[in-house]
Amino acid sequence: MSSSNKRSSRERVDLGLERICGFLSYIGNPQDSFKSVIIGGTNGKGSVTFYLSNIANKLTKLRTGRYTSPHLIRITERFVINEEEVDEERLNKTLTFIKKQVSEYESNNNLKEKLTEFEILTATAFKLFQEEGIELAFIEVGLGGRLDATNVINSENTLCSIITNVSFDHMDYLGNTISEIAYEKAGIIKENSTILTAAKDDAFEVINKVAKEKNADLVKIEFDEDIDYKDLAIEIALNSWDIIKEKLQLLTELSIDKRRFLRSLQFDGRFQYFKEEKILMDGAHNEAAAKELKKLLDATFKDNKKIYIIGFLDKEYKKIIDALEIKDELVICTEPKSDRATQKENISTYLTSIGKKNITSPDIKDSILNARKEKHDLIVITGSLYLLGEALDIIKRAK
Repeated sequence: MSSSNKRSSRERVDLGLERICGFLSYIGNPQDSFKSVIIGGTNGKGSVTFYLSNIANKLTKLRTGRYTSPHLIRITERFVINEEEVDEERLNKTLTFIKKQVSEYESNNNLKEKLTEFEILTATAFKLFQEEGIELAFIEVGLGGRLDATNVINSENTLCSIITNVSFDHMDYLGNTISEIAYEKAGIIKENSTILTAAKDDAFEVINKVAKEKNADLVKIEFDEDIDYKDLAIEIALNSWDIIKEKLQLLTELSIDKRRFLRSLQFDGRFQYFKEEKILMDGAHNEAAAKELKKLLDATFKDNKKIYIIGFLDKEYKKIIDALEIKDELVICTEPKSDRATQKENISTYLTSIGKKNITSPDIKDSILNARKEKHDLIVITGSLYLLGEALDIIKRAK
């Protein structure tokens, strides 16, 4: 909601369900007006949410909604109805209503802690979906799960929960071990429901334990270790759709090759290739995602001469860089437009210390210009999704 880099009191991360539950009750619990699928996990949750909403829109006559975060260019990207991004005027109508209600609620209850920006946007999504007569919503978890603002939908209205995987990310909020992080992710499992996961080892054991405690059916997605992350996201989505279809008692659907249909789709910022510009973008913002990007680059662009443009928020950037296994390619270090951005000089210092060629650049526009001056077959832009959003905006404006 804020367009400047100056952080307001609402732009904090403050996990907990008391504020959001109280406010949703105040406005009549709009999240109870439709069936939902909740998608969490460390990596791939946005892709699975995207694939599932596309399947539902393609194969049913249900009115569908999709709520995801963060957005890359426009805030309206977060709110999708029947695979159409909600227009700004329509969103503003509901957002204005929600902000007015928030002001009244906070004042009437003398709240010491204001609702966060994410909580307000989540309430806006639920209200918008209610107003638009959504029958089936796909809700991406923001951070963690147990205490995330999206985790307010009751068991009766949750068709299933999905935990794509569990790896290290957001440790300052979720814990320092895989088991601790998995416990937070497993908080989206509902009583007497169904949970699907592709998590492994310690993470799976924690999810399995919570599922048993909540009497939830657990579906474990088995997969080949060599599978790339896009195909794994498709596999999770297809398995999930079988459960959703059964829960909704959808007896018939169009006879299409669902796997081929999903492979034909492009989710912005996820291994997205612009052939004319010779640019590939991927939001590999943690170590596990960087390893998957390296795998895909080796499979698809192994012999291409690459230049990397990287920029991060407050992440463990050294581990991400190590996971990319950059050889003798030039790395351009820059910063996304955020007060949480990792300083480009810090990135450069680390790259220099491990013997990697690098230069610094003030922003993504300048970085792309610098990259194009060098001999290359492919420019790889990776790191923060905010950085990718800036790059995507530049590319789309130029078309």
